[in-house]
Amino acid sequence: MIIQALNRYYQILAESNNSQIPSYGYCNARVGFALVISEDGELLDLISLKETAEKNKKLISKFLIVPEQKVKSSNISANFMCGNSKYIFGIDKNSKPAILEKAFKASKELHLQILNNAKGKPAKAILAFLNKWNIKEAKNNEVLKKYMQDIIKGDNLVFKLDGEIGYLHDDSEIKKLWEVYIANSEDEDGIKGQCLVTGEIAFIPRLHPRIKNIKGIFTGGTPLVSFNESAYESYGKEKSYNSPTSKKATFAYTTVLNQLLSNQRQKIHIGDTTTVFWAESPQDIYPNFAAILLNPSIYEEKKIDSNRYERDQKTESLVKDVLFRIKKGMIINDFTDKIDMKTKFYILGLSAANKARITVRYFFSDTFGGFVEKVAQHYKDMELVKDFSNRPDNIPIWMLLKEIISPKSKDNNTVPLLAGSLMRSIINGHLYPVSFFNATIGRIKRDVDDKDNKINRLNYIRAAIIKAYLIRKARIQNNENLKEVLSVSLNEKTTNVEYLLGRLFAVLEKAQQDTNPDLNKTIKDRYFSSASATPAVIFPILLKLTQHHIAKSDYKYVAEKRISEIMNQINEFPFYLTLEKQGIFALGYYHQRVALFQKSNKREEE
Repeated sequence: MIIQALNRYYQILAESNNSQIPSYGYCNARVGFALVISEDGELLDLISLKETAEKNKKLISKFLIVPEQKVKSSNISANFMCGNSKYIFGIDKNSKPAILEKAFKASKELHLQILNNAKGKPAKAILAFLNKWNIKEAKNNEVLKKYMQDIIKGDNLVFKLDGEIGYLHDDSEIKKLWEVYIANSEDEDGIKGQCLVTGEIAFIPRLHPRIKNIKGIFTGGTPLVSFNESAYESYGKEKSYNSPTSKKATFAYTTVLNQLLSNQRQKIHIGDTTTVFWAESPQDIYPNFAAILLNPSIYEEKKIDSNRYERDQKTESLVKDVLFRIKKGMIINDFTDKIDMKTKFYILGLSAANKARITVRYFFSDTFGGFVEKVAQHYKDMELVKDFSNRPDNIPIWMLLKEIISPKSKDNNTVPLLAGSLMRSIINGHLYPVSFFNATIGRIKRDVDDKDNKINRLNYIRAAIIKAYLIRKARIQNNENLKEVLSVSLNEKTTNVEYLLGRLFAVLEKAQQDTNPDLNKTIKDRYFSSASATPAVIFPILLKLTQHHIAKSDYKYVAEKRISEIMNQINEFPFYLTLEKQGIFALGYYHQRVALFQKSNKREEE
């Protein structure tokens, strides 16, 4: 189903006038230099095609559509009209002379085979260059000397005719000859079968092209479909014949997947997983909208994301409007005439099982409207009153995952399976992972407040995780009694004991701070974990300590009033609270704490 969906997307882009997707027989490849030759085949110059990367400002090779690059299954495998210095000039950094001679010879023979009957100047110029070039004298060539250190690093090179615009691989005659060659060489492996994607009887490739730009995978990429052990094979079929996909379908899915993975606007990293997304439409509005929805801006003034590309402000405003509407329970079917909410939409998560093996973490398909509603529901479930005004309205997924890692840890990677299961719960609208909730509670219990290092054991994001986990569970299980304490802000009317205990703890802490405003540590540092787990043991101790605190306080009356209002609703202290009830305790504490400081700030303003 994944390959079928990618194949459909390729066909959609191929039929679009604005798409830059390569046609069958071509591919996107990074090219570092263009070698300028005369009609007689003399090397006149080298032109750098490198561009400054937006992300790190380093020089990187330019993407060009060139004749298809082969999957190299042997040491020597030449490509047509685009190759590195080893094949074009017979020089590189480390290879032995015999290997360099074989590489140049392979490239020369391939071009002679394809262009031998050509009549145009571009093709004849290339053949003249290859026939004249002497690899033994290559290092002494005056043109190459200037660029030697750069070209031997392995960058691809293409041909350019002196005085002409464009590159020679785009010449109409050369393209036609290449396409004839491709059509005639389809049966080189000699195996036909029924394609699992198209259903057609066609030639099946032995190897699938490599998929690149996945976090944790080799730089050169690795196939998505491959069988390198007999244990994975069946019915006597080896390699990719075990999963028969025609050459054209293989080309389509690998080409469009590599394009998605190279496009910063259509992918995000979630934990160890590289996630790509697309709609069955050539319009940019769908991936642009999805990119912002999955990774909303943290700050209003920040319009450039971590990949350093500038976001479309109109689309960002549209996303904010949609999220606002959904949070208010409004209909979104007609929110824009640019988006068809019935358009099919896909999300694919890929990660590295090891550097040479790709794992599919998740695959999601739905209408675009269904996708938007599920992600928006996630943000609605996470909605919570802020402890500070600069907190994000919609918390990005990467920020959620960051909160279950120790703030003192040097390793920022989350448990791989947890990141994947969290994403699946969001895009499918299912319960959040229990392990995600448990890990959050565990961090709250283990961490200690540290103002200098900006560590807060129960911060806005962790409280939002607790609220979202519990409210989604309450909604799915239709637990009305639990829903009332899972509000956006403080609920002073609920009689839920765990919530009241959290509120009480916040009031007791505030009383201590009002008496001793210069304290570096409060009762939270010493008693929070035990109070949330065993209230019957800890709260009698805390109440005695508080009486001692407020006896010396200027806010004695206010503190006693707050305590009595909550205590009057608690009949007895429970001996033990489950993890979910500890979550309610934490949420009650957070709500009350924010409410107390909001009141304090108002008094200061007055």
